Amino acid sequence: MTSSNALIADIGNSRVKFKTGDRIVAFEYFTDGLNDFLNSIEKGVWNAFYYSSVNKESEKFILENLEGKIDNIENAYNLISTNPPIDFSNITGMGTDRMLSLVAVHKVTDSPIVTIDCGTAVTINLLDEDNICLGGVILPGFYTQSKALHNFTSNLPLVEELSNRGYFGQNTDDAIRYGILNAIVGGIKITIDHSSFSSVPDIFVTGGYGLIVQKRLLNYYPSVVYDENLVIKGVEKLLSKTVQI
Repeated sequence: MTSSNALIADIGNSRVKFKTGDRIVAFEYFTDGLNDFLNSIEKGVWNAFYYSSVNKESEKFILENLEGKIDNIENAYNLISTNPPIDFSNITGMGTDRMLSLVAVHKVTDSPIVTIDCGTAVTINLLDEDNICLGGVILPGFYTQSKALHNFTSNLPLVEELSNRGYFGQNTDDAIRYGILNAIVGGIKITIDHSSFSSVPDIFVTGGYGLIVQKRLLNYYPSVVYDENLVIKGVEKLLSKTVQI
């Protein structure tokens, strides 16, 4: 199986991305755009559908809409577990999306690797020079933290826009904005700096506000790359059998 005749999806917490041939499209859940896309898929167009999911409700909705249209529907975790390109043997409960992000950049460098997904949650995943996944951390993402501050206090506003303009604020919105960003970047830096890596890692960032986090991390690490489609690229890499074990 190759990725050329397979539909690939990254089913996230707040939206889903599909790889259709050379094109990647993204949809928020419960929108006409997603419904129209799923309705437009005709039986027999795709030989297979491979997906990563962190959202069971949306996964169920998508699979129900593809039933009868695509014969082979498979969770991408099966691709990893069948012939794992990375040693995940010491890790339990790691999400398929986190594993796929490491697969996507596996062996592109001789240095240790860190992948970071900046979404509803921030996930940080570590791979050492010996091809062993060390695990990682999960922390609340920007909007999750902002919403919690708003919901659990009586006076703090809901801040929805992230910015890289400063490190502290002269007004409440900016104080929240930069406080959360500082917490995310600080959490990433502490995780990396307290790892068992013997050298400075190459870092790959993905997710909706990954570019802002990438720019902050470049103040501390020489190689920080932003790639918005790491999970999908991980599936493609497994399908094309380019992973060297």
